[in-house]
Amino acid sequence: MLFNNPTLSFVLVLLLIVFIFVFALRSTARDTRQLVQRVAGQQSAIRQYDDVRLLSRAIHYLQPTTHTGIDYIVSKGGPEQKPYIEEWFNSIVRQPTPEELEQAMKAVSGIDPAKDHAAQRLKEYPSVGDQLDAAYKARQGDHSEQMRLDHQISMIKEKYPKSDDSL
Repeated sequence: MLFNNPTLSFVLVLLLIVFIFVFALRSTARDTRQLVQRVAGQQSAIRQYDDVRLLSRAIHYLQPTTHTGIDYIVSKGGPEQKPYIEEWFNSIVRQPTPEELEQAMKAVSGIDPAKDHAAQRLKEYPSVGDQLDAAYKARQGDHSEQMRLDHQISMIKEKYPKSDDSL
């Protein structure tokens, strides 16, 4: 009897659709937030530890379509341990073997750091967290932080320009 009224039935179906939409949206937002935190953590480790940066560069050398924090997690390990691939998420691209990684690390470590503009820039760029915070504030109408960071990034790019060797 309750569903005999077409208007009431329509409202109930509409409410069900809205509930499903909100549930899916919240789930997606939670997953996105976790991914951003994971990527930020990996970028922080890459900035902080030269050996983590070297391993990440070696992985990218072998599998150029993969990205740290999205396709894999690199862990620093203990104070006396080498960094290692903690988890590999990409089911399409195979994980490099330890032997392949050793060879790739030798290849990428042979690059002169003074000529590697990306490594030099990475050390001086504002943190991912600072950039995300500035982007949030800019979306809220306060563009001062974003403009300051953009200027800082521009100065770093001028300080470490791309050379013809790196193209």
